Amino acid sequence: MKAVSLGIKNLEVFIPGLKEGTINLLYGPPGSGKTIVGMQYLSHGARRGEDVLYISLDQVGWNVERDFEDMDLLLDDIYIFDAFPITSGRSEVKPIREVTPIAYPVKMKDLKRNKKMFEADVLSLQSTLKNVFDRRKYDRIVVDSITSLRYFYMRGLNSLSGVHSFLQFLQTYAHSTVLIIAENFENLLIEKSLMDSVFYLQKMENSNKVVNLIVEKTSFNCDIENIPLKLTKSGFGVDEKFYLKFVRRKSV
Repeated sequence: MKAVSLGIKNLEVFIPGLKEGTINLLYGPPGSGKTIVGMQYLSHGARRGEDVLYISLDQVGWNVERDFEDMDLLLDDIYIFDAFPITSGRSEVKPIREVTPIAYPVKMKDLKRNKKMFEADVLSLQSTLKNVFDRRKYDRIVVDSITSLRYFYMRGLNSLSGVHSFLQFLQTYAHSTVLIIAENFENLLIEKSLMDSVFYLQKMENSNKVVNLIVEKTSFNCDIENIPLKLTKSGFGVDEKFYLKFVRRKSV
């Protein structure tokens, strides 16, 4: 069983990563660091010479790039595809942020702010992504966030069952190790049932630098299911004191 590392420092002592070729879920409240973990996962692959893809259903590509300007992550060679929901016929619920997409992925270093917007409903989104997957084999993919997929469904369609169908589409066509990012919301049971691994990021009170990674489901042995992570300029790493205490205990 081959493991694909999440790229989080010292995490592999606790869990090797994601099972190769599977769909996996990372969810949690806004601001818990889900996108940072997703970018670490892709950056780790890019450093290994892998082709990696970030699918943004939540934020315009160059905004993603700007959000990581002060972090020491290798983003240049990450391919990015962003998508904007068609406004005509949508429900009244508005997305928090509107997105400027590109029809085909480009590397982060080649992003242009004047790209023509590519609006899509879920069917055209899937059709375009199928072409993307046919053109290039990606070793790692992040979808951020599956929660925003609800805005790609036209009025009258069941977006919850649609999310389920979209995940099945990814399983059929992506041929990659996929990390799905989702906001913490009540209707995740269907999504969790499709996942090989499920992780929850729990924000800590009085700290915006420390979160708990809670392992709810995994294909690998995991001795500890609640792992504190600390944020640095290089991204998240396992809290040093927690890591050393665990290693010393294992060596006894």
